[in-house]
Amino acid sequence: MFTFRIAITAAVIAFIAALTASLVFTELATFHAVARAAASAAMDAASANTLSRLEAEVSGLSAVVDVLSSNPSFADSDDRGEEDSAIVLFRAALHKLPQADSFYVGYENGCWLQVRRVDVLSPVEREKLGAPPEAVYNVNLVRPTSDGALPMRRIFEDEEGNKTGQLDLRDYGYDPRKRVWYRDTMQAGSAVVSAPYASFSIGTAMITLSAPLRGHVRGVIAADLKLDKFSELVHGQRPGEHGTAIIFDSFGVLIAHPDFARLVEDARKHPSRPQLPEIWEIRTGLVGAVMRTWDGRGQLEGSMRGEDGRDYLFRLQKFSQGGGYSGYSLLFAAEDDFAQNVRKLQIRGIVIALIVGGCFVPAAWVFGGQMSASLKRITAQASRLQTLAAPRDAPVTSNIAEINELGRTMAVARRSISSFARFVPKDIVRGIVDGSISTELGGMRREVTILFTDVTNFTGIAEAADPDSLMRQTSRHFAALTEAFLAQGGTVDKFIGDSVMVFWNAPQLQPDHVERACRAALSAKAASDALNAQFEAEGLPPFVVRLGIHFGDAVVGNVGSTERMNYTVLGNSVNLAARLEGLNKGYGTTILVSEAVYTRVEQRFRFELIASVTAKGMTTETRVYELIEAVA
Repeated sequence: MFTFRIAITAAVIAFIAALTASLVFTELATFHAVARAAASAAMDAASANTLSRLEAEVSGLSAVVDVLSSNPSFADSDDRGEEDSAIVLFRAALHKLPQADSFYVGYENGCWLQVRRVDVLSPVEREKLGAPPEAVYNVNLVRPTSDGALPMRRIFEDEEGNKTGQLDLRDYGYDPRKRVWYRDTMQAGSAVVSAPYASFSIGTAMITLSAPLRGHVRGVIAADLKLDKFSELVHGQRPGEHGTAIIFDSFGVLIAHPDFARLVEDARKHPSRPQLPEIWEIRTGLVGAVMRTWDGRGQLEGSMRGEDGRDYLFRLQKFSQGGGYSGYSLLFAAEDDFAQNVRKLQIRGIVIALIVGGCFVPAAWVFGGQMSASLKRITAQASRLQTLAAPRDAPVTSNIAEINELGRTMAVARRSISSFARFVPKDIVRGIVDGSISTELGGMRREVTILFTDVTNFTGIAEAADPDSLMRQTSRHFAALTEAFLAQGGTVDKFIGDSVMVFWNAPQLQPDHVERACRAALSAKAASDALNAQFEAEGLPPFVVRLGIHFGDAVVGNVGSTERMNYTVLGNSVNLAARLEGLNKGYGTTILVSEAVYTRVEQRFRFELIASVTAKGMTTETRVYELIEAVA
């Protein structure tokens, strides 16, 4: 084997000589190809981003519409009112899905209810609705009269749902049953994504996602997606500074365009044109040139020179999404946007090569370590030690003796720390590695939340079970619970027979540690129930889990001896958590918490008062509650 210095010096000398001789030749041969490849890669990324953005917008709204279509608040009655609970659901949906313009439902009897956010509309759109300045929501309600008329009441509300204004429009003329979204959905009998169209009330280009109601009444529930806002999002994903991203549907109607607002306004000013702009109307520039050569194929790509003198790559590609919805994306990328970077890199490479070529011998000795790929790999492996990642890549090997030895040593260290993290909580191992946790005996007082679990009648199960089978079943039980605890940031302290002890707010501070513990307990119960179904299907006895939770001050730190210590929590709070778990047996409950836990998180979970007890070993009476479910 060569020594490191001799090997790296010889390699650098050979590399610089070859680089200097071939750099000028390869620059001219590869410059154009690299620029085109970079532009093509940028178009690939832009295409994926724009289509994933559209799919995310559509699928998110579709999922909510599908859920609401079977909600009894909509599907069991076609009589809607101003104080309807459906309004609350629509407002909540708009809050969670800001990309939606509105949610609404229409019925076979002509009744129609819509909720729209008006605080995100443009001044012109607000003016069309007659919205007062303080309005945040707009509730539109059409209720058919006995003579068949369909008057509409338009109500404006603030963020809290307080009425700020009202308009009664007797001859508004909106019949949901005659709208395309209603007819197409009822005819299809399933969820439908509409073609772009102009909104009846504000004239803005929309896409509607609708689904038939699944209940006692006939009707359609739907949500609108505004295309002007979507165009802004798509424009942000264009390939390069001078690139362009356009999306249109299978009929040519534009869905996203960098100048979407102007095109819509032009369409309104010319009654002879379609209601919404179409790709075919763009006859000039790059778009017009591509559309004149397109024969309707699913994909078309090539290059052309723009009116600005730049060379552009273009790609027209068909896409399909859920619900049978399809369209086309048209992307343009200017080669200059990417060629400049390539040229700068090549010039920089030549300059560096000439400098290094003039003084390559001293530079090889000084900077040899930075040019070693093996050292970089070892450095990367060392940095991953702090994350406790499992060592999946092979140890670093080299013909250089020093690097080869270092690679073997690093491999041993990675295996050792990874194995150590399987026996000790990872947060503790991470703290020991980075020095934030002391390895000396002692601790500090801190507020912590402690959780204990136990298995009902585990002794009886163990006496009747085969030891190997019991060990495997117990491990599966612990794995399910541990996954739930770790998901909420818990530190799994120890496994005690069939029990688990977990605590929060140590070693890392967690301001919401009580809430985390409650959510972890509910998740652990759900995971245990699912696992018990598997156990019963396999002919194994179920492990019915019981849990107890308490929080309070405790001593957190290292306990034991200088030869063998354990990072844990000690104190009366730990004892009370263990007692609470044991009380489940007497009350027939699953998750018991102390009054302190109840008081801290009563707004986020539903509890049921069980009793006031003096737990074994305690002198003070405390109320205990059963944790039922999360409510927020």
